[in-house]
Amino acid sequence: MEQERAPLYEAVSKYIKRKMIPFHMPGHSQGKGAPKILKRLFGDKFFDFDLTEVSGLDYLHYAQGVIREAENLASSLYGTEATIFLVNGTTAGVHAMILDSVRENEKIIIGRNSHRSVIGGILLAKAKPVFVQPEFNEEFGIITNVTPESIKKAITENPDAKAVLVTTPNYYGLQGRIKDIIDIVHENGMRALVDEAHGAHFPFNSKFPKSAIYLGADLVTQSAHKTLPTLTQTSFLHIPSKDVNVDRIEQILSIIESSSPSYIFMTALDVARREMALHGKEMWDKAIEVAEYARERISALDGFKVITDKTINGKDVYAFDPIKLTINVQELGYSGFEFEHILNKNGIEIELADLQNVLLFITIGTSKRDIDTLVSVLKRIEPRKEKSTVRMPKLPEAPSFAMLPFEAFQREFEVVPLRETKGRVSWGIVAPYPPGIPVLAPGMIIDEECIEFTQEVFEKGGLVQGSIRYGSEIAIRVVKGE
Repeated sequence: MEQERAPLYEAVSKYIKRKMIPFHMPGHSQGKGAPKILKRLFGDKFFDFDLTEVSGLDYLHYAQGVIREAENLASSLYGTEATIFLVNGTTAGVHAMILDSVRENEKIIIGRNSHRSVIGGILLAKAKPVFVQPEFNEEFGIITNVTPESIKKAITENPDAKAVLVTTPNYYGLQGRIKDIIDIVHENGMRALVDEAHGAHFPFNSKFPKSAIYLGADLVTQSAHKTLPTLTQTSFLHIPSKDVNVDRIEQILSIIESSSPSYIFMTALDVARREMALHGKEMWDKAIEVAEYARERISALDGFKVITDKTINGKDVYAFDPIKLTINVQELGYSGFEFEHILNKNGIEIELADLQNVLLFITIGTSKRDIDTLVSVLKRIEPRKEKSTVRMPKLPEAPSFAMLPFEAFQREFEVVPLRETKGRVSWGIVAPYPPGIPVLAPGMIIDEECIEFTQEVFEKGGLVQGSIRYGSEIAIRVVKGE
């Protein structure tokens, strides 16, 4: 019965009804001073909810009232020791997990397929990263997951590491053998951290992969906004383990997050939690049905291939998230980038494209009518004479470090054309997209393999985050004098 409540939403709504005269921030004064164009865009009620820490509404970084009640309800729903609302996205959760787990010069083992926020957290903690290479799915050209065997090898070679951070499931909904990995980590006296950004919906339907929350992880962070009905930038940091000091985690977040947390964001998280508690299963039953309908219809079309649970191999893929719809378009003669452009022109917006596929998210708001429209567009696309030869190159092994990431970041940098950087030391994070994974981190000695991988993704139509574009060439930042 308690999950029927949304205490923060209720408190904010009650406060708004009091019609208090605002002599406080934000500067729009509950919409009274808001630009007319924004009022037309968002409506007056939007500004009513954009409050600050006024009477009775608690404070995120010293939560004692309704925010704490809302977080406790989320914790109860997810079955954790504590769950904390994040308003700076899962990036803040990743940083907090790392800062709480490793100290200066201590080692942390991470997947080479980690999000760039992991590198940021390591930089802030002044820690030493040890990279583990993930597996690669040749059929779809997708980087999958690290294996328990590769994690065990890294631990054997680095017994002094304090923590292991694994990112799973990947963007395409492929989850690794996370339970086996967590068990190995704990057997060696290390902390198990999981970036489960794409798994906030897992607890609400048995057809989803099992969340790391229930598999023994010490800390898990999730991007609520990726799959739940909430707002962009809202996330959860879950603390399943009794061995984690919740107070310390909260103090870390008070330093790295905004000191003016958005009540719109926090209220959205409170209400999304309530929706999942009351209606989550049936909502996701419907979404899964829509996703299966989509896979069935698209698979029946000539030239299209989709990822299904047949991708599960028990090695690097242990489970598959059915709401992720990956469509391979190579047989039609297109790269994923080219196909995305065609879909856009036909009124279809997707989550991402890579060299060989397009990825679509099926959410609780997606209908079979949407799928019918998508299929009608797909049917109209003329195939090319020859199948596409564009292939995603394999992610190169992590280069060695000349210095720790935080040491490199404290140095001066200079901008050098990518092709001329062999042997230089990377100053920043260089992440070709796709796959959106940092190929270079601060302090790494740049090798030929990383240059070729980055250049190939760029030339085939990808973006390179952390680079500077000069016409048809790109340059990156390297440590000056190194």
